[in-house]
Amino acid sequence: MKNHGFIKLYRSVLSKPEVADLVAEQGAVGFGVYLIVLLYLAQCDDFEGSFTNAQLQALAAKTRKSRAYVRHIICDYGLFTIEGKRFHDSFRNQYSPARSNRNAGEEIEIEIDKEKENKEKASGRVSADTPPASATDHPSAPAEPTVGETIGPSAYETIDRQGLRHGRLGETVGWWAPPQRDLRSRWSAVEDRWVPPDAYDPEAEQQRRREMRAEDFMMKTAWEQLDENELKRIEDHARRT
Repeated sequence: MKNHGFIKLYRSVLSKPEVADLVAEQGAVGFGVYLIVLLYLAQCDDFEGSFTNAQLQALAAKTRKSRAYVRHIICDYGLFTIEGKRFHDSFRNQYSPARSNRNAGEEIEIEIDKEKENKEKASGRVSADTPPASATDHPSAPAEPTVGETIGPSAYETIDRQGLRHGRLGETVGWWAPPQRDLRSRWSAVEDRWVPPDAYDPEAEQQRRREMRAEDFMMKTAWEQLDENELKRIEDHARRT
């Protein structure tokens, strides 16, 4: 559990479609429950909470609402993503160590205390979750996109403050990927393509991403790896499509 840091709410948070729907139907009470759930997730490792009856009951007690009501807020407004017995804010992957989810430049930002991590780095220790060097060096992207294809984010996607590319549902997306065209699709690092929700295996995807480098999900990598002529071709193709 993380007990340091804070959640910053920008004044445009209520204009986000999912939050607007929540407030329209549930008012300030529903919004309050949403914030309490966010506060719970902000204290969890990797911002992933337990989606069990016991945890829902604990949240219900804290919000003084029923367990069914808390489940309704988590499940029915697109604000959270449930993966088995774990769940997280649908936009958590846009957060950085000041993690941010921006809507028109402003949204929810969660900043995390990095003191422990910095101390570990200074002492030369490596976290147990850090993959071995051989895994992180795995070549995960083609040298350049296939001829005739374009790359780069669509209007459904976002780029966070660290430069990482994310799909509509928050998953990190390879810099070489074509734009997301289907609102429901997710980028599969295993299959190296956009896939429908039922073809997305969260456990396999999480493991594959651990084997990849952060640079694999940064759009700036395209500018570092592709030559000027190829970049111009991609930009011209994007303008025509």
